[in-house]
Order: sequence, then C-alpha cells, then structure tokens
Amino acid sequence: MTKASAVARAVGRDGHTVFTAEILPYRFCHTRFVRYVSKHFVLPRPTVDPEAWLAKMKGIVNDYGIDLIIPCTAPVESSAYAHLREQLPAHVRVFAFDGETSDVLDNKYTFNQVLVKAGLPCPETANMECLDDAVEFFKKRPAAGSKNDDGKRFIVKPAVYDPKARTEILFLPIEDSARQLEYLQSRNASKRVPYVIQEVLQEPELGSYALFNKGALTGFEFFKSAASCLVYQQAEGKNYNAVLELNRGLGKSMNLTGQLTLDLMYTPTGDMVPIECNPRIHSAVCTLEGHENLGRTFTDPDFTPSANADVVTSQKETFRYWIMDQMFLMAGFWKPKNCFKLNLREMMKGNDAMLAGDDPLPFLAMYLVQIPSLLALELICGSEWLKVDFCIGKIVKEGGD
Repeated sequence: MTKASAVARAVGRDGHTVFTAEILPYRFCHTRFVRYVSKHFVLPRPTVDPEAWLAKMKGIVNDYGIDLIIPCTAPVESSAYAHLREQLPAHVRVFAFDGETSDVLDNKYTFNQVLVKAGLPCPETANMECLDDAVEFFKKRPAAGSKNDDGKRFIVKPAVYDPKARTEILFLPIEDSARQLEYLQSRNASKRVPYVIQEVLQEPELGSYALFNKGALTGFEFFKSAASCLVYQQAEGKNYNAVLELNRGLGKSMNLTGQLTLDLMYTPTGDMVPIECNPRIHSAVCTLEGHENLGRTFTDPDFTPSANADVVTSQKETFRYWIMDQMFLMAGFWKPKNCFKLNLREMMKGNDAMLAGDDPLPFLAMYLVQIPSLLALELICGSEWLKVDFCIGKIVKEGGD
C-alpha cells in the first residue's frame, strides 16, 4: 500500500530501524523495496487464521526487538491490530486506538452516538439488528409521497465495513411498500451483522485524516473524496478549519492516540457533518510526506505540538496522484466512475504519490513487480476482476476489501 511506504520512509528518515510485513498474495509488494526497510515479512491473514497471525506477530516482535507497530492495513484487518496490544509485552506500543475505542468508532451507530452525546451535529441514524427495527423506524416516519413527506431519505448500510454490501442501494422510504419491506428483509440484519439506517446528506463528499497522541491533534489533512479516490490535494475553504477543530475536539474528549479518518457530507442547511468514521490510516497520508514532524507523530510517545505550526499538515500546492491510474483512465481501460480523472495540464501540477527522490525503487516496484505479479496470479486462476487499484496495489474484484 502507498500509505505503508509513506510511513516507512517517514520513520526511516528519522533514523529508526524499520521492518515491514504484508499478507499473501502481496509477497512482492513495493513496500519491501523501501530503502529504509531492513527486513520484510509475509503474514497469515488475521481474518482467516487469527491464531497463526498472532503467533507470527509475537515471534517477529520477540526475535527482532520490535517496540512499535504502526498498522497500515485494509479495513477488514484493522480491528485485529487494535486488539493486538492486549497480546504483546507492555513495552511494545501499537499506534492505534485500543480495541474497545476502535470498535466504538468503527461502528456507524455507536460512532453516531458519540457525536450525539458530545452535542455535535450529525445525520439522523438508527440501529438495525433485525427487520422489526427497520419496520418500526419507518412506521414513525412520513410515508413517501404523502402530504407529510418531508423529503428526507435514508440509506441502509452495514454498521461495520463490509465491501460485499455496497450493491443495490435504495433511498428509503419509497412508495412501493412491498418492495421496501422485501429490500429491508434482504439485508439480513442481526446482532452479529448489524446495519444502520442513516439520513442521506448532500454531496460533495469530503474526507479528513488525523493523527493523535494522548488526546492532542498531531497531524491533519482535509481532502475531496470519492469511492475510488486516487487524487489528493488539500481542500481549501471555510470547512478546513471547522473540520480540523472537530477532529481536535474528538481527540481531546476521547484522549485518542492513533489515526482517524472521517467521511463528511453537507446537511440541507449547508453544514458539514461526519457520516462515518474509520479508525485507521488513510492514503491521504501521502500529502503529508516530507513534513519534518511526520515521523515523530508515529514514533515519539511524548510528541504533542506546542503550536499550530507543529501540527503536520500539507502544503496547499501539494498534489498527489498515481500516474498509471490516470494513464489507464485516459486509455479507457475502465470508465471514470466515482473517481477523479485528470488531464495532462492538471497532472503537470503534481507528481506520483509513490515517487520519492531519495527512494525511487517502490515507485518502480509497484508498476513493474507488484501489479504484474498479481495480474499473473489472476491469469493463472482465470478469475474475473474489475480494475487495478494502483494506490493500494491490488486487483479489484466484486466484493473485494
């Protein structure tokens, strides 16, 4: 992942010994070629074989004297690293929220309740653990098309990240009550797999990425977002400071240490509010690379900015994208859906997020080693795929992570 290479460089440039690890099939990932990486490991998937994964992690920590773990994982694996601290020696830090805090923030309903209790604006959100929860919720709402219909619509989505549940989205309520009931029933919500019913807000969607240490905001980025976001630049305007202060307030109130990503949209009155939270790293970290304090935000347990200037932020002119992604879009290999397509003039204003002057090998390895090796595996298996994600460095499939 691009974000893993950015973190490895930031930490390595400060003189720390860096080890990296990835799961299969990413044996030849570009991160292992970062010049600051001393050794690379291949791990079992924590979601498939948690016992083998934990044993491997403990072995690496013990054999190589690891005292800090910085998770740069896919969403489905981030919870495992949040709970990892409980299984390691006391001197080993995991730069992530503790397991309980991570689970609260990762669940869209419990995160919404954190905002409600803090008196912060947020979309109307209800918990759905069975069909009856949804039926009761909409029974209290005006029917679609009725004279009391206030125009407010809701989306039903998993309370915790689930890429397989992104299809067949309806904005409810609808006038066809039978179809609505059938749709709600098809979600198969349960206590084990809860959903939320959340108010639909207005586009555009934006995102923020923040780093915290002992409740203090140590790093921040605010950016335009998309379902397939492979272009990053600081989003300017009045909302920048408002969202920065929102993150600062969350960090202080919850005494956070770790990384936090928020998805934000607009209310009908024009206020920007968070719709969900991802308690983990984001690829937007690539715009922060090069800041003198970035490495310290991850490694220094006592680092707290003494002034706003010490908070890690990007330069307004910093513009990052993935050149092969843009070239494939231009060539028409896949349609520019839910993404940002640049022209050549725009591309000249920025540079590839993978490319660093002191560390060019990961850039070459992503495009010449990692992606070709993954495509070769797909050709051997004969499986279907949708596109190449050059940011994560993976072959995107239907329902992938």
